[in-house]
Amino acid sequence: MAFWQTPSEITELDRKAISSGTPALVLMERAGRSVAETVSSMVSPTEGTVVVYTGPGNNGGDGFTAARFLLQKGYNVIVRPSFSSSSKITEGCRTNMDRFLFAGGIISYEPQVTASVAVDALLGVGFAGNLRGGTLDLAVECTGLNAPVVAVDMPTGVDGLTGQCDRSAIQASVTVTFAAPKLGLLLPPGCGHCGSLLLKDIGIHVPRNDVRRVMTRHYAHSLLPERPVDSHKGTFGRVLILAGSERMPGAPQMAAMGALRSGCGLVEMCVPLPASPAIAGRIPETLCSYFLPGDVTSLPDPNNYSVAVIGPGMGMNGSTERILRHVLGTWKIPVVLDADALNVIDSTIAEMLKSYPGEVVMTPHPGELKRLTGCGDHLNARYAAAEKTAIALHCSVLLKGRPTLVFSPEGHRTTIPTGNHGLATGGSGDVLSGIVAGLMAQGSPGMEALTLAAYLHGLSADLLAGKTSARAIIPSDVAENLGNAFAIVEKGKNDSLLFGNPYWTQS
Repeated sequence: MAFWQTPSEITELDRKAISSGTPALVLMERAGRSVAETVSSMVSPTEGTVVVYTGPGNNGGDGFTAARFLLQKGYNVIVRPSFSSSSKITEGCRTNMDRFLFAGGIISYEPQVTASVAVDALLGVGFAGNLRGGTLDLAVECTGLNAPVVAVDMPTGVDGLTGQCDRSAIQASVTVTFAAPKLGLLLPPGCGHCGSLLLKDIGIHVPRNDVRRVMTRHYAHSLLPERPVDSHKGTFGRVLILAGSERMPGAPQMAAMGALRSGCGLVEMCVPLPASPAIAGRIPETLCSYFLPGDVTSLPDPNNYSVAVIGPGMGMNGSTERILRHVLGTWKIPVVLDADALNVIDSTIAEMLKSYPGEVVMTPHPGELKRLTGCGDHLNARYAAAEKTAIALHCSVLLKGRPTLVFSPEGHRTTIPTGNHGLATGGSGDVLSGIVAGLMAQGSPGMEALTLAAYLHGLSADLLAGKTSARAIIPSDVAENLGNAFAIVEKGKNDSLLFGNPYWTQS
């Protein structure tokens, strides 16, 4: 688990590390080595020139350090500084520039037109406002190389606090950030400029903060349900999916695919009778039953299931409302409320949620959250509303978006860094609700199921985006690719990757 920091906070943690006995130059050495290792994993020394763009601050010092390590590895390296020889620069930048020159490095003030890889070490976490002067010129030059870019800590032009971007902000292929994810790297539009985000430990202690959790590969691995060698289908639970309508027969099928691919033992779709001809038999691995719209006596016995998904594709109507009231008034099993089950919640149903004996989790998108709470469209308003809902209704809430956030009834907040715009299509949320239910059926508590499901859902989409265009991803692709996402989490592969294409070294 990582914990995000603001630029001012990470600067203070850096200062504390130095005052506690770790010299600033040692921190730069570690940071620069991490960047050099990232570059060397992308291209070999024989594949051309590495151009390193440096500024006058400690971020530039990291860049000079990386340039020296690459030089020692046999790379052809050119450094393009944004400052002149007479400019005022930090002590760390000056020292590492001298070390680079002593090692035989080349500093050039001539524009570069080609590179095998560019390194962006122009500005660090303190940028806000607009790029200007030599920094702007070099940012434009870097972009014009049309080469992969490795950003040092932050892509130049991205505000480390808000995620806002200058119009000439550098689009990185990979961002290597240190100690902790900076808030601006997780928020749009800044997160879209990072490429793949790698988190590297350079020896700065980051305190635990349960409202600033960021999901990592290592933590995802720790949340995987156990798979006993002597297990059978009953070991991994039964998921009931109460969903669908004549107009939206795909919703229960998408949820079923997510549940099946999550590893649960059995999935049953229970759909309205008029919709059953379009659904029954379409997924041979599932059971299929039906209920009469609005007739709660035709619902299945909940005691036969481990968890139920309620709402996808049911429609905002009286039948959905009656079913939800019946479930909350008579059932006891854990429930995942999604889509139209959320849209029909009123004040009386909210009171029923508070006293429901089973665990409740919700998976709203921003529009559903707005209907439920009346919150505004600003990110902070959404986050506050989701947190308030989780605490007030005693349930865990997953708010979909970029980033996706998960809120617990205890006030904890977890940011899910995986995922991309390929998930912004109808049916993606249904797959996600199925994954959540599948994990809960295997014994995962609601908060853990939400965080792991969202991470895997996003990782599956990131894997797909590494092989095809994200714009062409459809929900069934994400469900079918979950096995690859699970495999990476099971192996703990490339644990420093927070989000982006897990195959970034091949790009």
